[in-house]
Amino acid sequence: MRLTRAVVAALLSVTAVNAQVQSPTEADRGRIAGHVVTAYAELVSDATVTLGRIDDQGLRIQTTRTRTDGTGAFSFARLPEGRYVLEASKPGYTSRQLAGTDTASTATFDVGPAVDLVEDAQVLDVQVVLRRTARIAGRVIHPDGRAAPEIQVVVAQRSSTGGTPLPETITSSRFDGRYEITGLPPGEFLVVAMPGTRRTGIAGNDSPPFAAGVRATVEGNRPLPDQRWAWYPSVADANAATGVTVLEGVDADGIDIWLLPAQRFNVSGRVLWPVGLSAENIVIDYGDPGGTRSDVWFVSDPDGFFTLNGIAPGPLTLLVRADSEQGPLIGVGSTEVTIDSVEDVRIVVDRQGRITGRIVYEGSVPPSGRATSIVAVQKLFKTSVISSVPESTVDADGRFDIPGAVGEFEFALDGLQRGLTIKRVMRNGRSLPMNRIGVAAGETISNIEIVVGR
Repeated sequence: MRLTRAVVAALLSVTAVNAQVQSPTEADRGRIAGHVVTAYAELVSDATVTLGRIDDQGLRIQTTRTRTDGTGAFSFARLPEGRYVLEASKPGYTSRQLAGTDTASTATFDVGPAVDLVEDAQVLDVQVVLRRTARIAGRVIHPDGRAAPEIQVVVAQRSSTGGTPLPETITSSRFDGRYEITGLPPGEFLVVAMPGTRRTGIAGNDSPPFAAGVRATVEGNRPLPDQRWAWYPSVADANAATGVTVLEGVDADGIDIWLLPAQRFNVSGRVLWPVGLSAENIVIDYGDPGGTRSDVWFVSDPDGFFTLNGIAPGPLTLLVRADSEQGPLIGVGSTEVTIDSVEDVRIVVDRQGRITGRIVYEGSVPPSGRATSIVAVQKLFKTSVISSVPESTVDADGRFDIPGAVGEFEFALDGLQRGLTIKRVMRNGRSLPMNRIGVAAGETISNIEIVVGR
């Protein structure tokens, strides 16, 4: 349910410090009660409320939990005097928020309001505010563009020392370099990748505790030997790091961190098309032959000029697709990135290439076990996950017609009976090397025969 305007104003004006204190009854002596609300003053039912008693060092020495009722209300009774902190949570929500920090080596979140309870007193109308959580996600990338797995990543808050990590948010990158830090409240965070760091310390014989390792790098800006920490997007100094703004309930994705020393360059050029045509919706799918990186760039310039950012050294293949009044256009180009940015790469797009042919079977294969579709798998580079793949259905006679093919391809068949595989790819009675075929823009490759057997 939603609060009336008058009740909302009353609730929002109350803080933990100025919470209402009443004379206790015998049954309710030592009581803390209140409501859980969202940042937009909506009462939150069925939220978990945790009450923690705090000692002189600020550590929790006792906790108890309850749930809010249908009006968002909660109550804890028969409490001894002392200092308490309230925290609330619900799937997708948190009461945590960034706290102030100065020179501490690590930071923690403020979990919720604090209440000082005197003996036998009642502190009522305490307000615990929930906010929607969000995540920060992206990839950790080696200087040469390869995915960096098993790298520790943690978020930090900006401080007078540069950045103060929040160890409770630590995670590790997966096999593909992707990491994900969830359950974050709104705020601005720094993100740091920490090669050579374990959850409890820094790799080495004399591993200091995690907090000490963080302090050495953040405050002293001292890199580990050959294991420099990288602050997003790719700097060694937290003061030069770019902050990531997390909005309430809005995920921040694509926060890619390049490990140091990052070698990234620009590749710029122009897409050209035949005279008399106009091209639009130009998309460049690019990557390297080894398949260590791939991405997509949408060309917004009407004349076809483009600049790819953050390209690592090595060979680079670019596949361009575009629309025209005479149908789809396609083209492919390549370059080599070495010690500096590359300029004036020109890629000409033209009519689509095609591959036509037939699938034949060794031995007797029933119709139910034969291929139903065929895919041409690009081998010049690893295409991105959103790139369109040249494919075709296979008719009852095994014939296929694959449009939109430019580059070098292998074939994959869907619907084959278990145990059947492609034995060889033939053209005009000759086997193709590595079962691959090359196709240029505007070219039709016909008379392909794909032999399938056991």
